[in-house]
Amino acid sequence: MNFKLSRGAKTGGTLATIMLAGVTVISTMPAFAVDFAHSAFKRTWDRTDSLVASGQVSRTWFWGPEPHAAAQEQYLDAPGGTQTRLVQYFDKSRMEINDPNADPNAVFFVTNGLLTIELISGQMQIGNNAFVDRYSAQIAISGDTDDVNAPTYSSFLAVSNTRKGDHPQPNRVVQFATNTINKAGQVGDDPSKANVQGTKIAYFEPGTRHNIPEKFWGFLNASGPVSETGQIVNKRLIDPWFYASGLPISDAYWTRVNIKGIQTEVMIQAFERRVLTFVPTNTAGFEVEMGNIGLHYYDWRYKDAGKPTGTPSIAVTATLTGTLPTTTPPGGVGSATATVTGTPPTSTPTGTLPTATASPTGTLPTATPSATPTINIITQGSIVFVSERSGNKEIWKMRGDGTSATQLTNSPTDDDWPVYSPDNSKIAFVSKRDGNEEIYVMNNDGSGVTRLTNDPASDTQPTWSPDGSRIAFVSTRGGITEDLFVMGSNGTGVTNITQIAGKDTEPSWGTNNRIVFTSNRSGSVQIYTVNPDGSGFFGPLTSAGLNSAPKWNTLGNRIAFVSDRDGNPEIYTMRQGGEEQFRVTNNAGNDFSPSYAPNNNKIVFTSNRLDAANYELYTTNVDGTNQERITIQAGLDDHGYWGVQSIAGSPPPTGTVTPGVPGGTPGVPRPAP
Repeated sequence: MNFKLSRGAKTGGTLATIMLAGVTVISTMPAFAVDFAHSAFKRTWDRTDSLVASGQVSRTWFWGPEPHAAAQEQYLDAPGGTQTRLVQYFDKSRMEINDPNADPNAVFFVTNGLLTIELISGQMQIGNNAFVDRYSAQIAISGDTDDVNAPTYSSFLAVSNTRKGDHPQPNRVVQFATNTINKAGQVGDDPSKANVQGTKIAYFEPGTRHNIPEKFWGFLNASGPVSETGQIVNKRLIDPWFYASGLPISDAYWTRVNIKGIQTEVMIQAFERRVLTFVPTNTAGFEVEMGNIGLHYYDWRYKDAGKPTGTPSIAVTATLTGTLPTTTPPGGVGSATATVTGTPPTSTPTGTLPTATASPTGTLPTATPSATPTINIITQGSIVFVSERSGNKEIWKMRGDGTSATQLTNSPTDDDWPVYSPDNSKIAFVSKRDGNEEIYVMNNDGSGVTRLTNDPASDTQPTWSPDGSRIAFVSTRGGITEDLFVMGSNGTGVTNITQIAGKDTEPSWGTNNRIVFTSNRSGSVQIYTVNPDGSGFFGPLTSAGLNSAPKWNTLGNRIAFVSDRDGNPEIYTMRQGGEEQFRVTNNAGNDFSPSYAPNNNKIVFTSNRLDAANYELYTTNVDGTNQERITIQAGLDDHGYWGVQSIAGSPPPTGTVTPGVPGGTPGVPRPAP
């Protein structure tokens, strides 16, 4: 690992020798802050922390008082084939630029890594789907680094969502955060903590199924002075609320840690990207702070900090500009005292990383948990789809392997866009049987067909709300091009929720109570999300190429979609905020219309890869393996939707999908970056 100081940085102090993977590395600790490695890093830091550094506001740091080491760290899926991305470490995070060709003014041009997940799981991410197995970090998650009794990141493994397994909790809104945890990871309960102001649960995140207490929820949604384009304005400090922290991966837990040598009670909660702490005895305004996870992660990745006895070293290499202190400062959150003034020149580190020896694991980053109880998606699952095998388009259903195909409709005109209700008892679909495209509903055996809409305009592409009480759909009523509408599941109360020029199509209503959809409102076809009342508009989640046909998984934390960014339409997946965009298929044919299986481990999609004139249905694992053709018929097979409805007559399993819980701050979207 080659260390070097950034241009213009001054040195001082002594040389420190570090042993890493059997190699002696000499590191010079800079006496002053290194440069910001990119102007966008400085702009991101300036927004909140420049005002703290200059003394213009009195509040906790969001990033830290100064930038530290910068690097071109290995990332196998970086655009352009560089296999590296620019990162820079701060006390409380690591900033990163995943796509240097993206819009530098976009909210997520600068992101911060999933450091908490990596430290807890012990798996270091080096690509969209590639990891290096290291070890769960035995580093104090809060407080003094020499506190041998404090809970560590490893202590949170059994209560957090990571790729090692998820640990969701029930919705506890209006209850209190009274759980406790110790260094061994043992969980208890202290009912007296309900008397501490701010411990009432304010929000339940359905995507990860964890609760956020009032103190942390208020911190994440707070407003105050920020610096934008050189002007001080009053805005949300974190916008959107999950930008810095990501979503919660654990509930909040009380424990005792040493802070500057004094044993102190603290409430700790792990989020995807940060750790939040609440110390009731802190000065007002500093009760909630972000942990020093940037320092902890750097020491874990480059200095083998927190390694259990007997764990072999893992060689981690990078070309770095500057270094962090060789010892993480004691005192826990908020202990750093340095300030930054002026505008450092921008410098970009040079050099590249050697290729790490790691291979894809076959699972996606940030594990997508299976629904419970476990079902056999082949024998108990049912794919409802449209087919021309009997002449015009009709609705059919079959098992997950393509067997036991059954025709459900027999109309003189086309029927299309079938989708199961959340309990799989009904199917909404589109038909022209009464003259133009309208929304209909029927029982899952094809009986009881009922017309829901009756308008001269086209009504199409239905999707059910998580509780089955409403349906969103696309319509041209009122003379518009296409907009999204919502109505009751009986066809009443039709409301237009998108009224911006452009085509809004292909809605999918997730269990997180967000609707993801396709729109060309920005001039190209991209993917957005919105609340079902039209508030909380967010996006685009995509930018490269044309992107369409988004479908939520059953947990509302990942989206399957179609993109032609690599030359032809292929199936991709991404996290709910657009992060971790992962290519699933790679074929010369055209792949369309993805839909997740009920256990989220497979996707059904449409492709003409074997016959350009004939589209058939295929399935694939979410990592792109085991792609199989499941229909072999003349005529189109399309718009597959995978539900849980046994075709052989057995009743559908219960409890396979837990509907999301609406909530959150109106107008603030909930997907994570």
